[in-house]
Amino acid sequence: MATRLRDAALCVVAGIAATSLIWTVGDVTYDDPSARNTGEGAARESPGPGPGPGPYGVCSTGIRVTAGPVDAAMGLRAMDVTLLNCGTDTYRVKGYPGLRLLDDDQQSVTGVSVIHGSGGITGLPGFDDPPRAVSLRPGETATAGLVWRNTVTDVGGPVDVPYLTVEARPGALPLLVTPDGGLDLGTTGRLGVSAWRATAPDAS
Repeated sequence: MATRLRDAALCVVAGIAATSLIWTVGDVTYDDPSARNTGEGAARESPGPGPGPGPYGVCSTGIRVTAGPVDAAMGLRAMDVTLLNCGTDTYRVKGYPGLRLLDDDQQSVTGVSVIHGSGGITGLPGFDDPPRAVSLRPGETATAGLVWRNTVTDVGGPVDVPYLTVEARPGALPLLVTPDGGLDLGTTGRLGVSAWRATAPDAS
């Protein structure tokens, strides 16, 4: 009797462990299958446009986040992150996107402070505007700006960030994006981010 109870308990524990493993693997996808990582760098890739149900292609998370081109001038860098509501319900955000900077192995980059607003990095019109509530109907977008300098003044070597995750609002699933060329932060150790703002409708 004791043997049967022990065997039954082992089967239950094994079943729970297997179920947890299946859930973990199924919940996370990666932009690079060769870099599969169950550590702190794990994040869901922001779904890209492509064939699938709905007018915006596959949209398993209800939102899509993309990184725009980097605008570079005299050591100053600026880039927009765009949030698209590709779902079927209104999506609401207020405040600043949560950012995590990742290295080539999709592990957290240390030594860089993410600052709400420009933080003295530069002065850009509207960048330091206070957060406002933004309601996105299906198909509508919001943007948040990133700004940094690639100045190299220390001997420690410049910091390059090939990946980052974007959390649209507190508690949202972090989505992995790959900025074209990455973020070349130099040795400044600072990255400014603006609050979400609704994208103006296309006048055309």
